[in-house]
Amino acid sequence: MVRHALPTPAASPASADKADAVRAEFAKAGISAEVAQKVLAKYKPCLNWDVETKLRPALQSWLQELGTEQLSQQLQKVQGLLVCTPKEHGEVYAWLVSKGVSAARVQLKAPHVMTREIRAVQSTFEALQQAAAFSDKQMCILVHKPSVALALGTERVLGTLQTVSAILEMPMGLDSLRQIIMATHDRLFLHSPAMLHQRVTFFCQMYATGTHVARTAITMGVFVNPEPVMQARAAKLQEQLGWDSDQLKQKLSASPSILNYEPSTLARNFHDMQGAGFSHKQVWAMCTQQPSLLGRKWTSDMNSEKLQFLTRLLGLTLADIAVRPQLLAHSVTGFLGPRVWFMHQTGAVKVPNNVMTSGCFSYVCGYSRAQSSIRLSSPPSNPSMVFDSVCMVFDHWKQHWEFLRQHMKLSVDTIAAHQDLLLTSLPDRLAPRWQLLSSIASGQAAFKAEDHPHSPGHSV
Repeated sequence: MVRHALPTPAASPASADKADAVRAEFAKAGISAEVAQKVLAKYKPCLNWDVETKLRPALQSWLQELGTEQLSQQLQKVQGLLVCTPKEHGEVYAWLVSKGVSAARVQLKAPHVMTREIRAVQSTFEALQQAAAFSDKQMCILVHKPSVALALGTERVLGTLQTVSAILEMPMGLDSLRQIIMATHDRLFLHSPAMLHQRVTFFCQMYATGTHVARTAITMGVFVNPEPVMQARAAKLQEQLGWDSDQLKQKLSASPSILNYEPSTLARNFHDMQGAGFSHKQVWAMCTQQPSLLGRKWTSDMNSEKLQFLTRLLGLTLADIAVRPQLLAHSVTGFLGPRVWFMHQTGAVKVPNNVMTSGCFSYVCGYSRAQSSIRLSSPPSNPSMVFDSVCMVFDHWKQHWEFLRQHMKLSVDTIAAHQDLLLTSLPDRLAPRWQLLSSIASGQAAFKAEDHPHSPGHSV
């Protein structure tokens, strides 16, 4: 069976009669006029399809597979869904699963991959793997991030790999190059190799403090911005923060991704940090030392929780945080929390809010997860707390914190006021007791609702 290729946007315009017939066929399939208009606006070649031999069979096959409601949703998500049949779509999905890839994740991030012919997807996958000698596991990591790569032809993806290799002056088979490709921005393959090379080169010539910056520029995705946009945003950044040329180069070399934000977004984030209680001078100093803070939305739940964790649970003042802005660059769940929790569990600190005076504070903010593995695995002072690996520490903390915050719905203030909750065993004590209390509360509520209904004769 010959598979339809995705036509280019330059397809000839449809006649009014044919366009009306196409819209009418969507209506017969139960697709609303509003949804049909959205679909046809995204995928104009469909207006030229023959209704009887092409459009109707395609709609009917997907209706049988998904039903009207789900088909309506998928048509809006997946451009060109009708190009393939459900069977062909399923073949691509099953093949990706057979390679260890999360096909559901690929379908969510780059749904049009599933509309490609299976041989084309296989060809792109194999070309990527062979070009840089990726292992099967590395390929899974790679296609889970820039999933759109599988929607492109082999020439395009190989050209992108060769461009990155040339910019960084690294041979294609080098493991460090593979690590960079896997860690890079998920829009790496969206731009042509020539454009990728041009934009990264421009950034490095204008703002880099050394040749090493090219790697950071690629992994952080500076190439998503045209050159004039980079220049305009850099000038605005300089104006907002008062950096001189050398400071600008230094900060952009460390955090190229700042240029991915609109100036209005950076201004808002700067203002929101002041709204959190920091002075203008403190915010300027913090952002100069840790430029990535400018890209964070400080009114978000995650960043609000971070500030509460540092001030309420650890007892830090805003002045303490201002001179250690790296604290704000890390997450509670994956970085700050596990370290504090481990020291609390093992008795290195008696309570979290005396971590500043414990002599262990540099450990909280100064080590990466990999660097802390030896320290976290060292024999604890509390013999009941034994961890086989650093991963266990992070997993224990994450489960504990999420149970308190999401399941029990406790505020950081409440946890700070009852810090023994952090030492209470989750599976042995905390979870069973909370379940018991919840069942008692539910039983009492049911008793009141069913056995004591409110009536006009009863006082409330």
